[in-house]
Amino acid sequence: MRRISLILLAGCLFGALSLNAQESGVDSTGLPGDQFSLQGALELFKKAESPEAFEKMLNEEGNHVNNLDLNGDGNTDYVRVVDHPGDGVHALVLQVLVSEQESQDIAVIELEKTGD
Repeated sequence: MRRISLILLAGCLFGALSLNAQESGVDSTGLPGDQFSLQGALELFKKAESPEAFEKMLNEEGNHVNNLDLNGDGNTDYVRVVDHPGDGVHALVLQVLVSEQESQDIAVIELEKTGD
């Protein structure tokens, strides 16, 4: 059985991420995190067959999960999913490239195998 836990990286998006502002109509905080739904991302993750499929789903237009523009170029940023496997654990890091040399982690999904 796998335990899925979503760990928010505090401060990754300048101190605040809105969990569901896009889906519930909750007022915006005015910070970049308003443009990404962590609850929506977790729902997509549950449906994905692989990290690659999850990445593709996150970046589909019209999914109401990702509208980030961290580099300020006027385009929705591509969210990549980087898998860091360990001994019985996988950490899937959601990242956005903000420049050619710098990426911004926006969330981590950790999977841990706890039984057969």
